[in-house]
Amino acid sequence: MINKKYCITGMVTILSILTLTGCSTMVKNPMKYILSQEETVQDNSDSDNDNASESADDNKEDNSNSDSGIRVYGTEDITDYSLDGMLATAKDINSDMNNNDVKGIVFVINNKYSEDVRYFLSLTIKDDKPLVIIPYDYNNGNPEDKVTQAKNYIEKLDNKTTASDNQLPAGMIVNTNGDLMFDINDVNRFVNVDIVYDYAGIDADTVYKNMYLNDGTVIISSTGNGELTDEISEVVSGKNAGIVVVSCSKDIYMKGGFTDYGDNVYYTDLSPSKARIMLALLLGNNSDSDTFKNAFTRRSV
Repeated sequence: MINKKYCITGMVTILSILTLTGCSTMVKNPMKYILSQEETVQDNSDSDNDNASESADDNKEDNSNSDSGIRVYGTEDITDYSLDGMLATAKDINSDMNNNDVKGIVFVINNKYSEDVRYFLSLTIKDDKPLVIIPYDYNNGNPEDKVTQAKNYIEKLDNKTTASDNQLPAGMIVNTNGDLMFDINDVNRFVNVDIVYDYAGIDADTVYKNMYLNDGTVIISSTGNGELTDEISEVVSGKNAGIVVVSCSKDIYMKGGFTDYGDNVYYTDLSPSKARIMLALLLGNNSDSDTFKNAFTRRSV
């Protein structure tokens, strides 16, 4: 009886040992076993994530192709309309312009800043492909309908058979270049250019400090005839004065006969904000004096 009991006990022991052999890793180091299981789960999860990522990438490609090569900017109001903000946007647009798969671009702009942005783009984006600009009031909601109209316009331009009867939708502008273009590929940021309003009794010391804190200055003539007050005249005539652009009216500019304040002072009938854009681009491209003189002659936008 005892032998039988010992026999049964021995068999149970042997079976237990054999069963535990397969779980030896867990017996020897249970934490290692748990970690290895988690790694296996993680590997499976990573594989699933990779597949999901590939699917997302596929969807992105499908979405980009769904517009038939038409890129859209500004469906939501851009928050940075500074010179450097316009520079970043122009570089993105230039990149699309150089893409053979892109046949046109739609750019929605806050109508408060559209004049200056349009002017900047006309100087930095070649009009080899249509860039349709939509000045827009974002208080009116999403510009989806306007964007659709602009896309249809570009599609018809691309389709030569329907291009002849294609009309640009009202309120939109197509980017066009003048005779002066700037390469912005190597420009990372613009130098400081400020606008100063000249007036009788102005503090010349403050203007002097301002001019030396900035790389260029646009001065708005108080009388609109290009003449500067005695205080400002003395500042801009100094031998160490920086680049100065005097903004005056179109009629005054066409008459000419301006006072010569030195080689670094130029006259223009560009608006002060556009003159500031032009001056920043000229300085950013290390332009020579002849280019400066040509740049500030009257030109349409």
